[in-house]
Amino acid sequence: MWKSAIQWKSRRLGALHEFSWNTGVSRLAFVVLSCFLVSFTSLDRMNTPEWAAPQAAPVPLISEVAVEKTNPVKSESWGYFYPAWKRSSLWAALQISQSNQELFEQRDPIYESFSDLEALLDDPSNKIEPEFKVPDSLRGRVHFWLQVFGRFSSRIKIVHDRYHPEVIYGYIDMRPLFRATSSLATAAHRSGNIEKRVLKELRARLLEAGNLSNTRLLDSEEKAELQNLLVKLGGLNETAVKKAIRNLRTQTGQSDMFLAGVHRAKSLLPEIEKIFQEKGLPTGLARIPFVESSFNPKAYSRIGAIGLWQFVRETARHMIHEDSEDRWRDPLAQSKAAARLLKLYRNVLPDWGIAITAYNSGVGRMRRLTQKYGIESVETFGQIPAKEDFGFAGRNFYAEFLAVNILEHYKETIFDDLHPITGFSLVFRDQLSKDRFHIKF
Repeated sequence: MWKSAIQWKSRRLGALHEFSWNTGVSRLAFVVLSCFLVSFTSLDRMNTPEWAAPQAAPVPLISEVAVEKTNPVKSESWGYFYPAWKRSSLWAALQISQSNQELFEQRDPIYESFSDLEALLDDPSNKIEPEFKVPDSLRGRVHFWLQVFGRFSSRIKIVHDRYHPEVIYGYIDMRPLFRATSSLATAAHRSGNIEKRVLKELRARLLEAGNLSNTRLLDSEEKAELQNLLVKLGGLNETAVKKAIRNLRTQTGQSDMFLAGVHRAKSLLPEIEKIFQEKGLPTGLARIPFVESSFNPKAYSRIGAIGLWQFVRETARHMIHEDSEDRWRDPLAQSKAAARLLKLYRNVLPDWGIAITAYNSGVGRMRRLTQKYGIESVETFGQIPAKEDFGFAGRNFYAEFLAVNILEHYKETIFDDLHPITGFSLVFRDQLSKDRFHIKF
């Protein structure tokens, strides 16, 4: 086919040469016209119908195994994930030594490692003020935040349900990735890809557990465990399963940040407690900065909130000083202003739980919602419909506060050492501190 095309082009060039010779057209004009004809022929070839084009040999499809090998992030991602529905998954991988292997196979260290945190929900040493005892309706949610602030470092992500954070699917441990990568930026980028891939894989498994796909990723025991989680979230019908998939969320651990805050609070916390005592307020309120800023007076948020108590500029200007940013950042000046604000909020809202939530979500919004839906305490927040949702942070702010209040009061019990911070992963520090937590067998 290409041979006939070349012959056809040669005939056209020959006819043009004969025309130019007979009519006296200059050789230069002949060259120009010849170039034009060659270009035109190339365009003709580009527009040749697919059926008329020469057929190249078919390219063989790449096997799925080959694809996995060419994309290490894709092939390795699920290996970073420790499903909560598998017995002893994360704690076994991170903390159990070979000598304890026999015991590990008989017991569930992940449950035991968190049982001490769950016991603290009842305030066994009576360290928590009556206003801030954990209500029964919030136990699961507060326990979740105890794990976030008290067990998992910022290299570990918890995969959970957005509206029921106590429903945990598993944990993504990024520590091996950061140890193997010299560049923090590269490791952070790869960790984002791994997280996306893990969530994609988890969605596929949830679809299978809900009988909405024909995949074979789960054995019978795993499928039953995932179905139990789905039942807790609304059932196994198609609508409920797809809703659970939409509500998947990851939460980064904060234990290293919390411990850094504990060190920063050593000198500040007693002074802030005095301020609240003078105002006739519960001293537990002085621990709100653990949630807001990890007790960092230099903290600055992406929306412009500054300081220990994360005041926005308008509030700082009104409550502290008209135009002095140095005064705005002063931790004690901020604490005095926060005490006045919280006292005002409590005067117009039903209880301390809602008043503390208002510190995050706005007193006007909380007052409107409590009046509209007859909310009398933070325990009845569930009556507020989804259309009035005030965000994940707003719904969890009080539970986070209750968690850090417990952790700070019981820090000597929970953390075996409180030495100055030297790195990110203070919890689960590999072989360097196997005995960091006392696991009782």
